[in-house]
Amino acid sequence: VEFKIVNLVHDAWPFQELFDVVFCRNVMIYFDAPTQRRVLERIHQVMAPRGLLFVGHAENFSESRDLFVLKGKTVYERT
Repeated sequence: VEFKIVNLVHDAWPFQELFDVVFCRNVMIYFDAPTQRRVLERIHQVMAPRGLLFVGHAENFSESRDLFVLKGKTVYERT
């Protein structure tokens, strides 16, 4: 496991390989809808196909069905 500090709204993310799992819990609720969409698009880009995104209970990305499919209460799968 490797931990990195990343600014989600910053243009440059320091990742080279695709992720199978991303935990982004209780962060997106602080962004407006357009910012959420941009961040979700960026997360989608760095995830492997069928990778899992774990989010908080209060977060809902139903408007991003083209990027992620809900698999459980707080788990989305990359399309």
